[in-house]
Amino acid sequence: MKMKHAGLLTVILSASLFLTISSAFGETDKENDGKKTDTIYKVKVEVKEVKNRIVEGKVRDHVIHIDQPKEFGGGNTAPTPPETLAFALGSCFVSTGRLIAMQRNMNLRSIEAVVESELSFEKALGMSQEKRAGFTGFKIIAKIDSDMSIEDKKKFLQEISSRCPMCDNILNTTPVTYELKE
Repeated sequence: MKMKHAGLLTVILSASLFLTISSAFGETDKENDGKKTDTIYKVKVEVKEVKNRIVEGKVRDHVIHIDQPKEFGGGNTAPTPPETLAFALGSCFVSTGRLIAMQRNMNLRSIEAVVESELSFEKALGMSQEKRAGFTGFKIIAKIDSDMSIEDKKKFLQEISSRCPMCDNILNTTPVTYELKE
């Protein structure tokens, strides 16, 4: 599965930081005669079970842990996979909002998001095949601190949603292939 990553960006030095990020991802620049170059961001996460119900993921120089609640045999030491998906959606939404604000030199003091959803574990537990195993849907509740009008904030949220890589992956079918390593 391929995924683009907007990255977590800060307002400090936004103009120079945006130029640095743009050139790192091959965005249009003067050295390339204004032509757009490759903007693919490759993601590779190595995942393995480490103990009890804890799963460890390694991405670049970072380690992420996943666990299950005690009622599912875990130690409740880390978020569950569905919780991390909701986190990925919310954090990508916020990061994309910050990126757009930086691109436009907007006065965006802060942006926050709460992601809500629910899912049934009946299928995952093998109890029923009637309900889907995944989320029923997502609700993102955003808080934007800026001088924008309410109407402009609503338009801004629509643009974030249209440009957010995680929103795109959730809103549109993303192929998943499986391969057995021997």
